[in-house]
Amino acid sequence: MRIDNANARALSRIHAVRPQWRTVVAARDAVGLPDYTLLHAGPPFGDPREPSAPVRSSAVLCCLYEGWAKDEAHAERLIVQGDVRLESAQSYGVVTPLAAVISPRTTLVEVDDANDSAARAWSLLGSGAGPQMRFGGRDMRVLDRMQWRDKVLAPALEAALARGPLDLLALARAGLADGDDLHARTTAATAALRALLAPRLTDASAGIDAMLAQTPLFFLTPWMAACALMLAAAARAGDASSTLVVALAGNGERVGIRLAGAPSQWITAEAHAPEGPRIDPQQQAKAAPLTGDSGMIDAAGFGAQALACAPEPAQAFEAFLPAGWRERQARVRTESHPAFAPLPGVLDAARVAREGIAPLAAIAMIGADGRAGLLGRGLYAAPPELFGRAVEHLSGDTA
Repeated sequence: MRIDNANARALSRIHAVRPQWRTVVAARDAVGLPDYTLLHAGPPFGDPREPSAPVRSSAVLCCLYEGWAKDEAHAERLIVQGDVRLESAQSYGVVTPLAAVISPRTTLVEVDDANDSAARAWSLLGSGAGPQMRFGGRDMRVLDRMQWRDKVLAPALEAALARGPLDLLALARAGLADGDDLHARTTAATAALRALLAPRLTDASAGIDAMLAQTPLFFLTPWMAACALMLAAAARAGDASSTLVVALAGNGERVGIRLAGAPSQWITAEAHAPEGPRIDPQQQAKAAPLTGDSGMIDAAGFGAQALACAPEPAQAFEAFLPAGWRERQARVRTESHPAFAPLPGVLDAARVAREGIAPLAAIAMIGADGRAGLLGRGLYAAPPELFGRAVEHLSGDTA
């Protein structure tokens, strides 16, 4: 009963949040990120001098972009020697996709709560189609995309958003109504976002509208921040007995979760790789263990939990979905968010432990070698025993 009451209070806090895209801002200014510090997805590394290969590749690109290193070998030395420190992005209130690493100059999406402007969350601002740091490779063309993001895209979006924030719940509903799961597919939500931004962009920003038209996953990172903001409200409820999951993420080595009742504590396990359809079926590169913070979306009740409303990604994942997934996944969730009635709700670690059902997350596959980049869409099944240990840890703290 105590857990049920704690979860009910935490869930009511989640449902009260109205996430809105407020602005864009450099990480240095948003969260006080100092020089020679980089933020990565998932729980902290056991040794930040030896990150997983995809995260290391992205960190190398950031060192070059910031001007801390003159070449890749120099960047590698800075990381191995600990002169550049890698820290968990979530400890700063930031979430980042796949292997993307955030440096002080990196432009972030800033999302706040329309009902509480002091409550904020941040995620990476996308840089359009083409080479992406989040894929965890060494493509040097990414540096040009980063420069364009921070020097061209960010000022244009800052000016557009100065005319008023954008309601992310409304955009998410538009996406779901038109076949998005809001993780593997955000095509419709991105189109709705583009329609809102178009009249706010100047003639000089025509290239930005074209970029949005060519980047169907652009809505992903604002929605990651929105989900992080909503789940953080459960942690702020202050109920030490709450078993609601407020983070599900991987760093390329370990998968970790955090619960609302102990939000600063990561419970981790060795991660395995997502499985799913590959872009090139002949590509045999090994997929990296779970990498990225975007499992936040699935923990909040979207992504793999919304596949029943998203025919295209559901069909793509059909061969990789477990039997009875629609009914079974709902058994480890709370009741629906009032704005998203057809969907299951927030992931509950106590229900996972009780039912023994592995929660699903729709997280892409990237190359384990830190070179191959994006391999395809992916589904990750989180081990139920991880949630059992988290609940046991919580019980010990509240005994």
